[in-house]
Amino acid sequence: MTPLLSSVDRINAALEAAVAHPPPSTGTVRVCHATEDEWNAFADSEDPIVRLKYLEWFPDTEEIHIIESERHVKRWLKGHLAARYSQGRRWCSDLSYGPRQATPGSVLSRNVPIFADFRTIKVEIGVSQQWGMAPGELDHKAIAIWAAMPGVEYVLCVSFDPNFANAEYKLYDARVHPLVQLAPLPIVAPRTVIQLDGRRILGIPPRMALPVGFPATLSVDLYSPLVWAMR
Repeated sequence: MTPLLSSVDRINAALEAAVAHPPPSTGTVRVCHATEDEWNAFADSEDPIVRLKYLEWFPDTEEIHIIESERHVKRWLKGHLAARYSQGRRWCSDLSYGPRQATPGSVLSRNVPIFADFRTIKVEIGVSQQWGMAPGELDHKAIAIWAAMPGVEYVLCVSFDPNFANAEYKLYDARVHPLVQLAPLPIVAPRTVIQLDGRRILGIPPRMALPVGFPATLSVDLYSPLVWAMR
C-alpha cells in the first residue's frame, strides 16, 4: 500500500472516531493532521466516511475539520448536489451553478479548463458555521476561497439559526475589489429577492445575445427555501 493510500485509511478511521461524538452547537470538530497531498488523496477517494462538503482542510495547522452537521444541512439541500472543484487543492461548496456546455454564447473563463469545472455561483449554507473571517467561517470561505476561484461571479452565503426559525444572507460580487466583509441581511417574508446578472452567470460576454427566454437579470427568492426548511 502506498503512503497516500495509507493516509486515506488513517483519515477515514479518524473521521469514524470524530463522528462518534456529539458535535458542538457552534464551531468545528478536529479530525486529524494531514498534509495537503494527503488531503487531496482523501478528497479524490471513493466512499469517505463523511462527505467532502462537510469537511475542510486548514493550511495553517494542516488539520482536517468537520465544519458542518449533515443532519442540519440536508433539510435545506435535499435534492441538490454539492460540487467539488477538481483543480489544485480540493474544495467543495454546498451548492454551485454554472452554464451548460451547450449554452449559446457561453465562453469558458480563463484558467477553467472544462465546462464541468465552470461554476459562476457558489453557495455556502451554515448552521453551526458562523459569520467571520476565521478559517472555516462563512465570510472566509466566500472571500478567500470561492470569490478567488476562476469563473466565479457571485458567492451567496446563508446562515440559519439551529432551529431554522430565522436566516441571514450575504451576496458577494467577485468582481468587487477589494472584497470586504459584508453585513448580514435578514431573510424575511413575504419575499427576499437577490438579483444576478444573466450574462455573468451564464459566462456570456457583454453585448452578446442571451439564450431565448433567459432574463438579463435573474431574480431569486430566498424566503421560499427558508419556509421549506422550517417545515
